[in-house]
Amino acid sequence: MTRAAPLLPALRHALAALLVLVAVMPAMARDADMRTPAGYIVGMELPATDPGMAAHVQREGQKMPVQIGGALFDGDEVVVRDAGAAVTIETVNDRQLRVDATHSPHRVTGALPSGGRFSALAAMIGELFESKPAARTVNLIGRNDETLRLQMGRGAAQRMVPGTRLWLGWQGGAAPFTIEIRAPGEGGAVLSATPATGRSAALTLPSTASGPLVLEVRDSADEAVQVGLLAQADPPPVPAWISEGAPTPAFGQVASALWLLERKPAEWDLQAAALAADAGHYAAAEELLRRLAEGWKPKR
Repeated sequence: MTRAAPLLPALRHALAALLVLVAVMPAMARDADMRTPAGYIVGMELPATDPGMAAHVQREGQKMPVQIGGALFDGDEVVVRDAGAAVTIETVNDRQLRVDATHSPHRVTGALPSGGRFSALAAMIGELFESKPAARTVNLIGRNDETLRLQMGRGAAQRMVPGTRLWLGWQGGAAPFTIEIRAPGEGGAVLSATPATGRSAALTLPSTASGPLVLEVRDSADEAVQVGLLAQADPPPVPAWISEGAPTPAFGQVASALWLLERKPAEWDLQAAALAADAGHYAAAEELLRRLAEGWKPKR
């Protein structure tokens, strides 16, 4: 027993050190969580089998999986091993860059202003690419088995800024289709119209439009679905931290569309779709529009 006595001070010191470590670790974790991203992963070309072996993000000695919308931080390395694989990133210094095995590893540097607040919207963009619905074969000409259905903008009358090029997607029906914006009531004047053979279309709400209007999709079997519109010149102002936190303008447009989609009540859904469509042939924008046409809605 007398031999154990000298060990007590050492045990006390060890216990004190352990308590300090336990107290410091949460703070270290919070510091890591609060780091400002340098950019995000926006595209992946990976094999279906074992994608983790084809590419990963090396962060502070650890391998992290690549996923669309995933944040990248200063010091991260994008590693692509498979000769046929690639990861597309958008960062404050790289803008948009496709990293393949030839250019791997690629080191990420810098930090985006307001990037931390933007991360939640970037994660939502990533979720659009998860659990994609199975593709279906649909006839574009002639009768389809499904009834004409329009799920976009059905929650409330849709406010739209005059002059906006509107994008609309629907399901079912018999092609070809006619899409019109017109005054309400029987025989209301048509303000804008366009034909479509597929199940999406774009048309412009005239800059002179005002007040309540009707947006209608009609198929070749004379079935029709409608959404109420309300021309309004002042949409909700998109917060500045979205454009500041986005590594590229296109990424910022999709994030702004998601921000609009989260507003309550759901009066700006079609304006949000128009904003995403204006991003052009951008993977995240196209995926968002597909999901909206299928009835996807963010949690409000």
